[in-house]
Amino acid sequence: MAHFAELIQPDRVHSAVFTSEDIYKAELENIFYRYWVFVAHESEIPQPGDYCTKWIGEKQLIVSRGADGEIGVFFNRCRHRGAAVCMEEYGNASFFRCPYHGWTYNSSGDLVGVPYPSRYGDDFDKSTLGLGRVPRVGSASGFIFASMAEEGPTLAEHLGKAAGYLEDFVRASPQGTVSLSAGTSKSMFWGNWKFVGMDGYHTNFTHKTVLDLRQRKQGASYKRGAGNSDKSSNESWDLGNGHCRLDLTGKDKVVVGAASNTSIAAGIPDTADGREYMSLMTEAYGDDAPEVIRRSRDVHIHVWPNLQLIGSQVRVVRPLAAGRTEVMSYPAMLDGVPDSVNTERIRSFEWFSGVASFGTPDDTEIFERNQIGLQADHIPWLVLARGLTVEPQEDGSLVGNVTDEVPQRAQMGAWLRAMSDGPAEAADVVAHTEGEAR
Repeated sequence: MAHFAELIQPDRVHSAVFTSEDIYKAELENIFYRYWVFVAHESEIPQPGDYCTKWIGEKQLIVSRGADGEIGVFFNRCRHRGAAVCMEEYGNASFFRCPYHGWTYNSSGDLVGVPYPSRYGDDFDKSTLGLGRVPRVGSASGFIFASMAEEGPTLAEHLGKAAGYLEDFVRASPQGTVSLSAGTSKSMFWGNWKFVGMDGYHTNFTHKTVLDLRQRKQGASYKRGAGNSDKSSNESWDLGNGHCRLDLTGKDKVVVGAASNTSIAAGIPDTADGREYMSLMTEAYGDDAPEVIRRSRDVHIHVWPNLQLIGSQVRVVRPLAAGRTEVMSYPAMLDGVPDSVNTERIRSFEWFSGVASFGTPDDTEIFERNQIGLQADHIPWLVLARGLTVEPQEDGSLVGNVTDEVPQRAQMGAWLRAMSDGPAEAADVVAHTEGEAR
């Protein structure tokens, strides 16, 4: 019996972590069915009766706003014979009625109707047969998380330093809120879910076409690939608990100076709508508005295990098998801004992040090549040694060059802790690891 600790070393990871179906099944039990997992955004269910269907691993959920405005997360399963009671991705309904035998639940998950009740005994109690609730639900900056564990760290404890970046993301709006109202880009690739992370090392190679197009558009003023090299001042961060980020601004520092009150200093186009947006942000955040805008644009974070915020995008990762992953991407619209600001966010999303964009297909192709290559596991170890010697900051964060593998080691460290502490044991996926070639 192999132990999970045998699969992760400080500078390497065993390929079975990405290819074993037994490990995938254990991941569902030890991570997705135990930790805090992102499930939905509050803007997807703004009104009483609104609902959406989501997933934690292989378990489908209904995220519903009840008549009282409270948000509930329920398992999409009738308490009678187990049929799914809701088949739509989004909607508004007062009731969920099971199509099998007509059992009916209200938007708060209570069982309110059973056909022909006379054939049940006197001790039949509808109040005990509502839709099963996910034990713990929490929200941070409008992002709804759920945990199937009855007990464990609070959401605030799980998010840790990542919580501040969720807040930065939504503060791009003068109202401090965003809406996932512009649709969803859905994709699936034949590769492992853990490939979708924060990687500042691949850009100059995987996304060469993107960089070529930008250079052609911007001309000699564009410093091609300079921000993604070992000479760059851009950084990679380990925030703890598996959360990690890329700082692509040169340095994570406050904008200061008299000019910082102008739209140009904040990087906003000097147009009528740009000036209006800057005015709205200044009204909301005062002299800090340029820095608030800069920080919101800098959000490039992975909230372990399944949420990413990148620029104007919310990305959700769902494992389907060891070698199959679903990715749902949402352009996040800013509330309370001129329409052209959100139009530009959608155009930016379409250009790089959509399924027919210039960026996402590159990543998908690489992830699938990874999965193919990992089957040739005669020498099974993968190297994660880049930037291995970076020293912790005062707050415990690890910060390396943007090309360092700080984020990958952060995620693998969280993976190892979760897998080692969880109820599902390691399968016999590795004959032995000691002494194998690196």
